[in-house]
Amino acid sequence: PAVIDQLLGNPERLKLGGERKELTMFFSDLEGFTRISEGLAPEQLTQLLNEYLTAMTDIILQEEGTVDKFEGDAIIAFWNAPLEIAGHPEKAVRAALRCQARLGAMRDHFLAGHGVELVMRIGINTGHAIAGNMGSASRFDYTVLGDAVNLAARLEGANKYFGTRTMISQATFNQLGSQFHCRELGRLKVVGRREPVTVYEPLSHAGAPAVDYSAFAAGLQHYYAGEFAEGQAAFSRLAGQDPASAMYAKLCARLISAPPINWDGVLILDAK
Repeated sequence: PAVIDQLLGNPERLKLGGERKELTMFFSDLEGFTRISEGLAPEQLTQLLNEYLTAMTDIILQEEGTVDKFEGDAIIAFWNAPLEIAGHPEKAVRAALRCQARLGAMRDHFLAGHGVELVMRIGINTGHAIAGNMGSASRFDYTVLGDAVNLAARLEGANKYFGTRTMISQATFNQLGSQFHCRELGRLKVVGRREPVTVYEPLSHAGAPAVDYSAFAAGLQHYYAGEFAEGQAAFSRLAGQDPASAMYAKLCARLISAPPINWDGVLILDAK
């Protein structure tokens, strides 16, 4: 409705083109969706997806986000366009935490009704991008384009390496209020980008995290410094309950046996 009101007041904006502005982008995907879809009848898959997408979309809209599009099970959304949204990084991260909590509450329902367990991965980045009408003169979509958008998509996929479910960039983290609890996950160089980015996992909003990740933080500093034996010892304390710690513990073990040259602490991801 807000978009329609804006177009009614400014009909000249209904044309091809866009504007450059700071946005916060949100990409989500369901883990193993191809396998899930192969095991369900089309009617059952449609019912499952519609129920899931409705629950997640409701939260995004409540947090004043713009839903760009659905691509199968994926949700692409952004904040601060077409309407100005104050505190858009906070709203996007709060939406992500709420979506994860909502899916957690629905997990048993989906398991009982469809025989599948849904796990969602989310990537969020804040940066300048082009928001506007893209396509042909006769058919176009209001969407966003740019490197900052691509990075949000890459962070969604990067969750696979860490066993995490939500990942945000340094740019988003820098604009969050103190009420969000996050942990630094590492420094990544994702596919298609030359510069590394520091990434974080939001753990909770307005409350202490359920797990004490101080051992992880200590291990990460040892890892950055090239102190792999000390890092492995720290990560091993949480490896049984934290997939990211387990990943780093194994990585440190490999680096102990084959010390790298010109170490910079950056993880290079070679797949999306």
